[in-house]
Order: sequence, then C-alpha cells, then structure tokens
Amino acid sequence: MSLIRRDMYDPFEELNRSMNRMLSQMRSFMDMPYQDNLIQRQDANILAIDMTSDDKHVIVRTALPGFNEDEINVDVQGNVLTISAESKLEREDQQANWHIREMRYGKFARSVMLPEEVVTDKADASLENGILTVKLPKRRPNAVQRIAVKAKNLLKGGSKK
Repeated sequence: MSLIRRDMYDPFEELNRSMNRMLSQMRSFMDMPYQDNLIQRQDANILAIDMTSDDKHVIVRTALPGFNEDEINVDVQGNVLTISAESKLEREDQQANWHIREMRYGKFARSVMLPEEVVTDKADASLENGILTVKLPKRRPNAVQRIAVKAKNLLKGGSKK
C-alpha cells in the first residue's frame, strides 16, 4: 500500500464544484415558468433621478419622455421632494392580430429627501426634450442675531408679616 499525498487546496476541484453548482442552478432556472421580465417590472414605475447642488440651488433631474407638463406633479412637503407622473394608453388598435407593448404606461413616482432646506415658493420646474429639471433655491441661514437675556428677580428680599 502506498500513500498518495493530496494538497489541502486543489483549484481545479474548487472550479469543478463551482461549475456543478452553476449548472445545477441553471437547470432549476430553466424549469421555472416564464416570468416576463419580473425583475425589471418591479422597478419600472420608480423614476431614476440625478440630484446635484450648486451655491444657490438643489437641482433634481429625471427623464419623463412622452409626458406633457399637465401630466406631471412636483410636490415638496417638509424636506421631501416627490415627482409623480401618469401616462395612459391612448388607443388600442382593434384591427391588429397581435400586440407587442414595451412602452411604459401607468403611474410613476419618486420621493427623495432633500439634503438642504429650500424655498419652495421660488422653485422652478421645467420640461425640455423629455427631461424634467426642478431647481429649488436653498434657504440661506439667517445671520447670527444676538438675543438679549433678561433676568427676572424671582427671589424677593424681606419677609412678610
């Protein structure tokens, strides 16, 4: 009987195990019923945003192609900005034998916490080439104002008889 030395770690054995695991997962995935892009649909109604800041404004942008300004709502409550929009399927072609629908319809919304206090009554929202840009002026902190401290004499001297 001879002894065969085995290394503790064999990279090819680890590769073989990984490949078997992957093939097993692929087989179970292939047996699953068709789910019609379920993962994409979960996030489809959440608007992607870009938020930046300059010296005077907090600026939020989102893509809303195909929307008119009357279909878009921009609200600020406290320090939360909410952008929402709704598009409706305009018509269905009853004469067609089949349809492929990949355009998004329905309600879309996004709420984000603003990083700074803003002045909402001076905000500006514009829609250009399908890009909504919301400019919110930053609220400037007031200059430091000194408040005088007034002392009240709560202890009265003397006693009443």
